[in-house]
Amino acid sequence: MAENASLNRIPDSTLFLKAIFDSISEEIMVIDATGTIHDVNKVFLDQCGLPREAVVGKKCYEIRALSGNPCHIDRYDCPMHRAKQNNERVEVIHRYRQPGALERELTRIMYPISTGAKDGPYFVEISTDVTEYRNLIRRLKAEKKRFSTILDTATDAVICIDKDHKIILFNAAAQRIFAYTGEEVLNRDLNLLIPPQYGNHYRLLNQFLETRSPPEMGADLKLTALRKGGEEFPVELGLSFYEIEGDITFTAIVKDISMQKQLEKKLLQSERLAAVGKTVAHVAHEIKNPLMIIGGFSHQIRDALTDEKSIQKLDMILEEVRRLERLVRSIGDFTKVHNLVSRMSNINSVLQDVVKIMQGFCSPEKHRFSVDLAPDLSEIICDPDKLKQVFINIITNGLEAMEEGGTIAITTQKAMDSVEIRISDEGVGIHEKDLLHIFEPFFTTRERGFGLGLAISYKLIEAHGGEMWADSVPGKGTTFVIRLPTGQ
Repeated sequence: MAENASLNRIPDSTLFLKAIFDSISEEIMVIDATGTIHDVNKVFLDQCGLPREAVVGKKCYEIRALSGNPCHIDRYDCPMHRAKQNNERVEVIHRYRQPGALERELTRIMYPISTGAKDGPYFVEISTDVTEYRNLIRRLKAEKKRFSTILDTATDAVICIDKDHKIILFNAAAQRIFAYTGEEVLNRDLNLLIPPQYGNHYRLLNQFLETRSPPEMGADLKLTALRKGGEEFPVELGLSFYEIEGDITFTAIVKDISMQKQLEKKLLQSERLAAVGKTVAHVAHEIKNPLMIIGGFSHQIRDALTDEKSIQKLDMILEEVRRLERLVRSIGDFTKVHNLVSRMSNINSVLQDVVKIMQGFCSPEKHRFSVDLAPDLSEIICDPDKLKQVFINIITNGLEAMEEGGTIAITTQKAMDSVEIRISDEGVGIHEKDLLHIFEPFFTTRERGFGLGLAISYKLIEAHGGEMWADSVPGKGTTFVIRLPTGQ
């Protein structure tokens, strides 16, 4: 009874359905299997500019042509064929252009309706103008592609995180700098790249969420980051944010300043070497002649003496004079301009010769050599004898640093426009504060030696137009890296 009462409140159910039919904002057309129009809604009539009596009974493609939207029932893009064949909903995109107007796009959805009548099934087509929507999608895709291109061509890492510190964007430079792929870091905590002990990013972000005005936001921060392999390296980080409907995203621009720090060290090292070199040259010049006089007169006095104790004392004086003369000669090697006798040489062959020499001084039970030389190294222009001096000096230092024994590892590889040689030991290592001074004359951490070997080696590599530096972990060993230009 309640159902009948509700129906009675609708004066004319057909009129009610017709009102709904005409109020729908999409074009609606009802056709039979021949394409004959049986009904259309008001939006359809408004779009084609025709009265209902001029539309009903006509073929659908005839009316489309009159409204400037031509199609044909036999065309491949007519959805009725598939709807008739598969008896299911079919959706197509229909494009057309009216004279003097821009191209329009319609989404045409065809629904088959089986009434059980002898005249066959009917089809309801709903058409929606999606031109603006699809243009917006294209613009968004173009902007996304432009944004992705900018991100992937940036030389600095761009990393975005959400308020929970989860990484949501990781550009190509970030992948190169941190050695992770995007898949490995997305939705992972930022701690993966910058652990809390290396920086205070947690405090920064939490402070911002609480106050919306941390003083560090927008400033450049100096932090230590972590590569995939566990290597620590210095970074400079700029932090910004944006907020959309309460959803906050933080963006970090991360610059790897390892090379900058290395260049700063080299510049400071070169300036120190230049200053020390001038002083050393002056001192060597001043003591050379007095030493010769002291040595000469000591020899004359010794020859005239008969007292054994006095002779022994003079022998001690002469030994110290000889030691000082060796020091002066070493200083001369450091301060002089090295004239290279250059020729085409293979670095691998030079290193193999050095290893044979050094193996003759070592006990194979205590010290070992691991040699991994790149087979495709081309010859370079260099002074092989001077380079042997450098390699022997570095290996000797490494052997002395491994009093309990260990392995000297020697590798070569191609760089962009240079040959790279790495000589590593497993010795006591060098502290960070000492690394800046190891190429300075007279700086040594050993009980023996003048502290000139590495200083002279550094100058010999400089004379070749190359560069040399050391990386070290105290207690684990030191690696000397030498790069020599290929001249190509």
